[in-house]
Amino acid sequence: MPPISRGDLVRIHYTSRSLEGSVIETSDRRDPLEFQVGSEDFIPGLSLGVIGMQLGESRSITAPPERAFGRHNPDLIQATPASMLPEEAQVGDQLAAVLGKTALDVWLQKLTSREAVVDANHPLAGETLVIEVKVVGHEPVS
Repeated sequence: MPPISRGDLVRIHYTSRSLEGSVIETSDRRDPLEFQVGSEDFIPGLSLGVIGMQLGESRSITAPPERAFGRHNPDLIQATPASMLPEEAQVGDQLAAVLGKTALDVWLQKLTSREAVVDANHPLAGETLVIEVKVVGHEPVS
């Protein structure tokens, strides 16, 4: 079978860690993650990092912020009146927000009786990820 190339459908088991070694997420007790190689719906470092691998092969992929969840952008942190939030909202909650015509997810960072601080950065923005990958399925496009 040819090595994995852009456009192929792959299934992987993975464990992602911070540079310090803390586990962020793992597929150990779940079905494998399936995606099309090169798809913009996935972390670029992972989506492109499997290119050239073979079925059954394992690899460690290091994804800097630009190839993971992006750099942390302080402009995406905003204060808003607390009255704009659902009553049950708590610090750490992920909320849906609309800015103009754009829907986005925000995370509630701080909440007082009058003001809420929300952050539209992904919680892992600015982080370099180390992703241990094992290819468990491969369907070439051609």
